Amino acid sequence: MTVDASNSSIKAVVLDWGGVLTVPPAPVIEDLYDKAGVDKEQLRIRREAYKEEDPNSRFARLERGEITLESYLAWSREDLPGAEVIWDPQSPYFLFDHLAVIPKVVERVKELRDRGFLTGLLSNNIAEAWPTVAKGLDLDHLFDVVVNSAFIGMRKPEKNIFNYLLEQLGLEPHQVLFLDDNPVNVRAAKKVGLQIIKVVQPVAALDQIEQILELPSS
Repeated sequence: MTVDASNSSIKAVVLDWGGVLTVPPAPVIEDLYDKAGVDKEQLRIRREAYKEEDPNSRFARLERGEITLESYLAWSREDLPGAEVIWDPQSPYFLFDHLAVIPKVVERVKELRDRGFLTGLLSNNIAEAWPTVAKGLDLDHLFDVVVNSAFIGMRKPEKNIFNYLLEQLGLEPHQVLFLDDNPVNVRAAKKVGLQIIKVVQPVAALDQIEQILELPSS
């Protein structure tokens, strides 16, 4: 029997964008860096210095909309020439143009909404990339709640963005199922009390959604 919102303990399903609604980004990023000729050793050093949970990193500040994309690109170009191109909407290597949305996942979101579940999008993003995201998704017809870090000044894995999401949904943490491919974000969401799925392959995660939705409502 197909479970709907009336007989499930879960009332909302919320998804990340990159790596959940789209193909996994890591292989795409590596390919783009290769094509852009980015120095691999310097890239390794930069990655080791970056911490996803650091609220003061330049990228975190960009994702919260605290600095402009132009400022970030200028810093990145000076720090590691070529690495900036995957965040530049004017570049043929712009990451968001290369992250294909997965139709099967989109269809499941539509189906979940038809079954009475609230649906949400919770994305760490940059303002200048949002037109590309919106172009690939019918946001108004897919999601009841859309949260973009750059527009609200909060980002995952910060606790306040999950609290903001819950306020928008009007639900308690245990009533929300959240899917993300980033383990740092998954841990943060779990700490807040959300039900979570760590996504490795988006299509495979669809079966996990159904398993959790089958938990009976109390």
